[in-house]
Amino acid sequence: MSTEYTTNGNGSQTNYSFTFPYLKESDIKATVAGVAKTQGTGSAQWQFHNATTVKFNTAPANGAAIRIYRETADTNLSATFYAGSAIKSQDLNDNFTQNLYVTQEVRDDSALALTNSREHDGDGTYTTAIAKSTSAVSTANTASTNASAAVATANTASTNASNAVTTANTANTTAGNAVTTANGAVTTANTANTTAGTANTTAGNAVTTANGAVTTANGAVTTANAATTTANSAVTTANSAVTTANAANTTAGTANTNASNAVSTANAASATATASANTVANSAIFQVVANYAALPALNSVDNGKFYQVSDSTSIENSFSDITGEPSGFTGHSGLTVKLKSNTTASPKVWEWQEYYANDPEIRYRKKLIVENLHTIDENYTIGTNNNAFSVGPVAVGANKTLTIPANSLYFIG
Repeated sequence: MSTEYTTNGNGSQTNYSFTFPYLKESDIKATVAGVAKTQGTGSAQWQFHNATTVKFNTAPANGAAIRIYRETADTNLSATFYAGSAIKSQDLNDNFTQNLYVTQEVRDDSALALTNSREHDGDGTYTTAIAKSTSAVSTANTASTNASAAVATANTASTNASNAVTTANTANTTAGNAVTTANGAVTTANTANTTAGTANTTAGNAVTTANGAVTTANGAVTTANAATTTANSAVTTANSAVTTANAANTTAGTANTNASNAVSTANAASATATASANTVANSAIFQVVANYAALPALNSVDNGKFYQVSDSTSIENSFSDITGEPSGFTGHSGLTVKLKSNTTASPKVWEWQEYYANDPEIRYRKKLIVENLHTIDENYTIGTNNNAFSVGPVAVGANKTLTIPANSLYFIG
């Protein structure tokens, strides 16, 4: 799954939608024409129109490149577990989702780095360093043929050829630095999350390409040495050979510059991979509301929106708008309920997702004193074949019912 969406502005459109998931809104970034745009309110340059739509305050210019992408931080895990504490499935799911998102982003960043390491020819195509080196070898062979006829000023040609050898050696050293940098990138990738195997494979391919470039450069050195030998026997057209050799020297200098640029690009790619491996987040797709009354009206909600009701007190009184709720469920301030809007149904309803205790670890805590309220302020049914006990006095609240099933006892001490 891609972790970014790219398009071009048309000078009037402000809203752009994307399809990839994310953990929290701050993980979503946007650039226009390569410039990062700030997110938020007030003086910020964009905000969320809805969960999957970015709204720019000013419409991007016609033809301006727009990139909307996810950047999940990984400084810390979403949840940390301690000996003796409860392990919640949501925490486990959040941790694995975090790892998955970071891995996807590292994969996409590695692919982008590989693309950037190639040279654009200006006609919509890219040429690898190996192809450029092969072209340089061909040029050198042509120079060798021309040098075969050189005689009178062979010493000058020899000096120029020596300079070319020196330049080639410099290029070889630079290529060696590129290999060292690539090896460092491999080491960094090995320390990344175990799910970053794809990025490691890409880095290995980069090392192979670099080694090929070294081999080609060595061949260029051998060819240059042969050109020097031929130059010693040159006779008549040395001046032309000198001119050609100077052009070859210029070409070699350009190749050396390109190799240095490749090293810089590899270093930048390594830094990008390291930064990507150091990003984390912890969020959910559920929008949190205090209670059922705080939910928006179904007529104003997009289909498929998720909401988390932190205090589910009396939510059972609204089951006419909710489907899929557990039989006999009774809301409570200590229970959270998760719902999903279904506005395609007739009538529109909230679909029950799950519920859980706000502090489930209380069930595992060793109690020194057990407390109960003086007033039963909700409808309550003692479990079938269970007995119950309270410390009195205890009163049943107005309009509330306490049900004691057959074969069950309730004691007030």
